[in-house]
Amino acid sequence: MVSALSPEVRSYLDEVRVHLRLDPDTEKRIIRELYTDFQDRMTDLQGRGLARREAGITAVHELGRPRVIARRMYEAHSRGSYTEAALAALPHLILAILFAFHLWHDLILAPLAFASIAAVTVYGWWHGKPSWLYSWVGYSLLPLLIGGYAFRNTIAKSVTSLFWSEGSLPDVWLMMLALTFVLFSLWIIIRTTIRVVKRDWLLTSLMLVPLPVMGGWLFDPDGAGNLFQGHSALAQPLDGPMALALICLAATSAIFIRLRQRVLKFVALLAVGTLAMTTLVHYFSGRSDFFGLPAISLVLSAILLSPALLEAKVGHGEQSDEAWWESSSL
Repeated sequence: MVSALSPEVRSYLDEVRVHLRLDPDTEKRIIRELYTDFQDRMTDLQGRGLARREAGITAVHELGRPRVIARRMYEAHSRGSYTEAALAALPHLILAILFAFHLWHDLILAPLAFASIAAVTVYGWWHGKPSWLYSWVGYSLLPLLIGGYAFRNTIAKSVTSLFWSEGSLPDVWLMMLALTFVLFSLWIIIRTTIRVVKRDWLLTSLMLVPLPVMGGWLFDPDGAGNLFQGHSALAQPLDGPMALALICLAATSAIFIRLRQRVLKFVALLAVGTLAMTTLVHYFSGRSDFFGLPAISLVLSAILLSPALLEAKVGHGEQSDEAWWESSSL
């Protein structure tokens, strides 16, 4: 019975849940198994003459520190299959193919590729949110960034005219359209990021790691800039480096899914993300810059660690007052 659980056991189960960072179904199964284990331990201890509170304290000490239990459970359940690793790598490879064959500005294939990525993202989001999904989520947000980039001149003119009284305001309807799109994009990005952070901040880092690479391409004059200026024939100098960088990210995502230890997952994201960024910086500047590696690594570390700070604010998983072990299925 639920009443057999002492406050110490309830607190223990809540702390284990907070540090599991697995998919919700797996977390619930683990917590319920621990609940059953505690019931058995406390029944045995109370049968030896201990009071309920003393039995709960003893059972908690016997099982060990909750963070250690959570880490062991994570390492036992977090490793994905080779199929899941391939699925995590696939969106990077789709974009790599578009760049390798200079198809990213094709008016049919490029939208079709993004529509496919968005469709898989929606499907995975509503079917358990598996770990491989989050590399797809990052690319699903990319059209919002591209749309914001397309409105950059309108935004710049509006800000300059309103705050520095320089130049004239753009058309009011264009300003409203740009503002609506930017606010909607920010809302989607922030809401999505918070939802993923509540699952696991490390998965948020997996989601974010392509964005610095794509952002570098987007704002470079030889990247997307040529397309928005109407010179699509010239919009190919970075296609090779971008394809190479995205292949590196595909390998990283696959390795991330197969690794068990969280620290190794983060190191893989940081190391290969730095390599991908360095590849682009080399082609941006036309030279290798050994001393630029620490700076790139530092900036990428700040980006990849920022979800951990956000998790400290928004928390993890379900509401803290929801006791999964009280499910009627038990």
